[in-house]
Amino acid sequence: MSEQSIPMPNAQRADLERQVIQARKDRLRGERRSRLMLGLAGLLVFLLLWEAAPRLIPGVNPLMFPPPTAVAHTFWTMTVDGEIWPHVWASLGRVLAGFAIGASAGILLGVLTGAGIKMRHFSDPVLHGLRSIPVIAIVPLAIVWLGLGDIAKIVLIAWGVFFPVWVNTFIGIQNVPESYQRSASTMGANRLQLMFLVSLPAALPFVFAGLRQATSLSFVVLVAAELAGAEQGLGFLISYSHLVFRIDMMIVGLLYLGALGFLADQFFVTLLRKLFPWYLGNR
Repeated sequence: MSEQSIPMPNAQRADLERQVIQARKDRLRGERRSRLMLGLAGLLVFLLLWEAAPRLIPGVNPLMFPPPTAVAHTFWTMTVDGEIWPHVWASLGRVLAGFAIGASAGILLGVLTGAGIKMRHFSDPVLHGLRSIPVIAIVPLAIVWLGLGDIAKIVLIAWGVFFPVWVNTFIGIQNVPESYQRSASTMGANRLQLMFLVSLPAALPFVFAGLRQATSLSFVVLVAAELAGAEQGLGFLISYSHLVFRIDMMIVGLLYLGALGFLADQFFVTLLRKLFPWYLGNR
């Protein structure tokens, strides 16, 4: 005779589910704590090795290879005295302006080329030809044409931002299921509405991936543009520090650049998690 299963009472089943959920939360919390501790331990070891290297290795000049305590002192002094902030605001303003222009153009052209075959064939040779040119290579040309002012730097950043946003938007539009457009067409949507009210929202995960990729690229282009000619900005600070042999000041500029890039990247990750929780669910 086969044994008959005895149904579990609802209260007992709910209690069991709560225990499973709590166990999963405890496991995830433990993994996060372990990851954090390992990361802090790795950072501490790195800083100790860095601090010891210029003091223990013969022939190393502490001025050319400053220990982290010297860098921290310069970081604190420049931050509290306000010496760093004009450079930060100048760089941030250029990045924001160039990013807004390049991202807007990339999204618009990505939608147009992704949705229209004729537009794609018309623009493909020019866009793909220009995309293959490294943005750093056109810095001298931008300076000759646009001068040493902010316009040249903003145009260079917009140029660097445009292509990853355009490519990702194009791929996103191409991957939109045809059933979406057919459903909208049956309800009377015209061509523009199909592109901007149906295809573009459906392609937003790709668009945000392109924007995130373009964020890091915008800071790379910013430094190249400011190294070539500027009176303010983090790139200028790094270049000036090199001329006066202030390596500690140079590292402070690099730290601020890294912090700005990290915060911008985390902004997009947070935005993606809020708008498309399934997109980063397993990452």
